[in-house]
Amino acid sequence: MKNTTRRVARILIGLAVSFCLCICCIAADLLRRNPVSTRIDIWSWNVAAKCLDAATPAFEQKYPHIDAKVVQSGTRLQSRLMLSLISGVGAPDVTQLQCAEAPYYVASGRLMDLTSVAEPYEKQFSPAFWANCVHEGRVYAIPWDMGPCAIFYKRDIFKKYSADIDEIETWEDYIALGERIYELSGGRTKLFPVSVGGMGSYFEMLIQQARGGIFDKQGRIDIDSPATRKVLRVLRRMMQSSARADVGVFSHEFFASLPKENIATYPIAVWFGSSIKDYAKQTSGNWGVFRLPAIEPGGLRVSNWGGSVLAIPDQGKNKEESWKFIEFALCTRETQLVNYRDHDLFPALMTTFDDPFFDEPDPFFGGQKVRRFFASGIEDITVLNRTKDWNEAMRYVSQALSLWATSHWDDEKFIRDIERELHSKLKRDIAPESNQGEGL
Repeated sequence: MKNTTRRVARILIGLAVSFCLCICCIAADLLRRNPVSTRIDIWSWNVAAKCLDAATPAFEQKYPHIDAKVVQSGTRLQSRLMLSLISGVGAPDVTQLQCAEAPYYVASGRLMDLTSVAEPYEKQFSPAFWANCVHEGRVYAIPWDMGPCAIFYKRDIFKKYSADIDEIETWEDYIALGERIYELSGGRTKLFPVSVGGMGSYFEMLIQQARGGIFDKQGRIDIDSPATRKVLRVLRRMMQSSARADVGVFSHEFFASLPKENIATYPIAVWFGSSIKDYAKQTSGNWGVFRLPAIEPGGLRVSNWGGSVLAIPDQGKNKEESWKFIEFALCTRETQLVNYRDHDLFPALMTTFDDPFFDEPDPFFGGQKVRRFFASGIEDITVLNRTKDWNEAMRYVSQALSLWATSHWDDEKFIRDIERELHSKLKRDIAPESNQGEGL
């Protein structure tokens, strides 16, 4: 009886083991066919979030085990991100950052080092944009979109006053033309908008053309330079000219001027084209674009304003999946072209530039090939040595420029005061005189 009981027990145990093994094999097979999905959260905003969201179906088709969720956040995204980075919890798997603010986060030491996986793509991006993603020789972000600058102009006004864009080489030529249009229009038409409080953006655009900056390669304050003096001369000429419309960029009056004759041109970045199409649909065909004027004859006629990057917070648990998403979204030609076609985000990935899409005439801009226009000269945009203090430094520069204009400071007082302010507030060394003006 005992032997029978033992045999039955052994049989039951064997059946149980076989059943468990069978279940495990079935489960393993199911996992191979339908792997467990890993969710990654991506923080972004506005049009950029729509771009990333539109890219997720194709991404998930390529990587079916990754569930990419784009979380569209408002203007406080970057503040919330820094709190998450400091506390060590709550950060997304992937985050968007503004190009100008990227160095601040990169220097925090709380982003994933992407050097090993990003290195093969370095030459596919402009050095001016790649530099914002690098800290102490290591890569911590990937460029996304950028903002090459030019002059958007209204064709009918230029035709009315016999203005020839080919005769504009320097900012002095440009301003002088504006003064002529102002006189011929009886004061009704100004050439460009710039307010006292809005000179900071012009300064950033011009300092790149002058091959200068606020900091040198070592992060020292380098505002006392020939480049800064050239920029101040152009700004003073603009502020004192009858061609200037005292209108702040992005103000209500600024957007209201787009379909009117009171402002003829707008020195700004490529992304402004979509705003014109939104705010002045009825003016289709009346717009054109020409190169930024140079500060001096033969000088640079390119610059950049704006742009963004993607990065991976180091606290994330899904770094491999996060990198796959960034690689698909930013380093893949087809994805970047879709972003540009559908959402008008100009790609930082230069391998997109040979696509026929760039050579299509744009009816809104009178048939001009504006995409090819903006894609030309990207490699000539100079590197700005943006430290983690860049945005704070620009805030001081903008405030000082307002005082410079309203209090009638001379240029040397502006330079002395802003240099002293930056040295005091940022606790950074001042570049030696031999280095001043190096900028690059």
